[in-house]
Amino acid sequence: MKSYFDYIEDQKGMMLSDEQKQAVSHGTGPGLVLATAGSGKTTVITTRIGKLIYEGDLDGGRILTITFSKLAAKEMTQRFQELFPEMEADLAHFSTIHSFAYRIVKEYFKNKRKKLGLLKNNYDVLKKIMIKIYSRNGSYAVGTDEVENASNQIGYVKNMGIEETDESGSKIEVKDFWKIFREYEQYKRKNDLIDFDDMLIYCNKILKHHPNLSRKFKKYYQYIQLDEAQDTSKIQYEIIQQLSNGNLFMVGDDDQSIYSFRGSYPEMMLQLKERDSSAKIYPLNHNYRCDGHIVESAKKLINQNGNRYKKDILPKQSKKQPVVVQSFLTRRQQADYVVDAIQSSLDKKTAVLYRYNISSLIPAEKLRQAGIAFFAKEDGSKFFNSSVYKDIESFFELAIDPYNKKAFENIYYKCQTYFTKEMMQYVINSPMNVYDGLKTYPNSDGLKQKNGRIFKSDMKQINQMKPETALDYIRYEMGYEAYLQRMERDGRMTFSNLLLNLEIIKEVCRNVNTIQEYLVEVASLKQLLIESRKTKSANVVLSSIHSTKGLEFDQVFLLDNIHGEFPMAPKNRIDADYNRYLEEERRVFYVGMTRAKQRLELLYPETPSEFITLINKGLSKQAISRYNIGMKVRHKVLGDGEIVDVDKNTLKMKNAVNKIYTLDLEIVQNNDLIRKIENGGRK
Repeated sequence: MKSYFDYIEDQKGMMLSDEQKQAVSHGTGPGLVLATAGSGKTTVITTRIGKLIYEGDLDGGRILTITFSKLAAKEMTQRFQELFPEMEADLAHFSTIHSFAYRIVKEYFKNKRKKLGLLKNNYDVLKKIMIKIYSRNGSYAVGTDEVENASNQIGYVKNMGIEETDESGSKIEVKDFWKIFREYEQYKRKNDLIDFDDMLIYCNKILKHHPNLSRKFKKYYQYIQLDEAQDTSKIQYEIIQQLSNGNLFMVGDDDQSIYSFRGSYPEMMLQLKERDSSAKIYPLNHNYRCDGHIVESAKKLINQNGNRYKKDILPKQSKKQPVVVQSFLTRRQQADYVVDAIQSSLDKKTAVLYRYNISSLIPAEKLRQAGIAFFAKEDGSKFFNSSVYKDIESFFELAIDPYNKKAFENIYYKCQTYFTKEMMQYVINSPMNVYDGLKTYPNSDGLKQKNGRIFKSDMKQINQMKPETALDYIRYEMGYEAYLQRMERDGRMTFSNLLLNLEIIKEVCRNVNTIQEYLVEVASLKQLLIESRKTKSANVVLSSIHSTKGLEFDQVFLLDNIHGEFPMAPKNRIDADYNRYLEEERRVFYVGMTRAKQRLELLYPETPSEFITLINKGLSKQAISRYNIGMKVRHKVLGDGEIVDVDKNTLKMKNAVNKIYTLDLEIVQNNDLIRKIENGGRK
């Protein structure tokens, strides 16, 4: 019989590298393949299955390959069957861990004559629970983003096995988290329901308490393979250990672990040798996907991380197109640039990537205007259900319609009015408009009357302003931003994320002249993003970096790489926590970079992130010398001020009201934004 590698070479036309052959040849016992981006991990997984079957190593058993997603399981099944149609398909099983666990749980409770329903969407349940708990403190509104955050945190504590009494349990950054958690669990028990994470909890308990069942699986699945091992959570790994007889073959890349918010635990990979010194580790260091320039830049970035396997990441492709780092004055200019670039390369598979889904709005708008079809990988319309968007919409709607009671109900306590819930209810039930209702409130005093007049005056001013000016007025003059900061202090939401929403809303505002136009524009954008979910065959994809794991594109434009945004600034974080966060954000950026095969452009409006600064060489010293601390200057947008700090990439300017702005030197110079003031005049 031919050797296996001769067989696949002759019959399948497959030429594996020496690295890949070593990994594919792993036999019994624990093994770990460190598969750097673009190194052919799927090839290793499928051809190893072929080798085990071809050489008769199954001994009556089966091979189970556990994947991260349903799509990956489907694609791997198809790839194996197309590659080895002559082999018995039933010998190789492909499944997600959740699907596998659910089968065990359903079968167990069926035998117990008990039926459990699956709670596929917990949003409404959690929202009711959160409103109930928060209303005890006088707060009756809960935003979509708050509910999603609570849901993510519930999944996190389950996957990590965190208990309320644990030290880490006290660090969950959701107000009254454990009260919410207990009521949520109680609701499911009462209604015989489980959610997706409960599948894992129940499965783990069943296998632990029924060792005969565990032994049955160990005998049936002679070999287990784990794809995307870096994304496995603690509880998932416990389940896999109970299914495995020791022949566990893991494939992953610790440099691509980007799901800690779901409970992924890359330490399981990093500590493999400590747990089992007999484990074999196989590095796949060669990136077959990306241009050599891309590999070089990505390696430069990821090498900054300390908690990782050291790798000599090498390109297989030659260096043809250098990585482009480009600066812009605004997000809209950035989007214009991307659309122009796409128009000149419509035949290319293109990804427009970003850290946060909200960044899709401006590029989507520009692509629509250019008549370019695109596919939005996530539901970008979710932004329009966010609390910040709903609040600004309510301010605007009330400004143009004083009878809009629903808008008033949403914002009456979100600015410096000190209106009470009783006042709001009186206004809602009154046949008068909002302002007359406030004026005639029977329990009013001098302060309430004054605040009512101020509120009416503010809303009238907003109605006469351009939307961008109106947004700033709401934020700073009416105290909305102070309200958002209170929400962060209360553990309700993260201020930096809320601020990002405001910045994107501001970009939309800049493109219209009236509040009515703004409301029409955002309604149109929402519909556009909904419709773009249907155009899956489009050459252009808009996506968060997280949703492109495992995908590749001819060209990638990575947007909004802004200082303090990606990564976020270390506000209120201890050094150890921030370092862990920073390492994961580097991994996210690395994943985004390595989706590009030929062309990669890293773009930023305003000020570059530290990742961009690392990759880019920065400005020359001659450019810096133009600005000195204490220099009086005039900024085209920000007005008069004073330079208070300068470094090689940025300068800080304090304006007339002592607000400090951090400005990117390259943008300042390319757009001629600042002039020195001498003797009250311009230089």
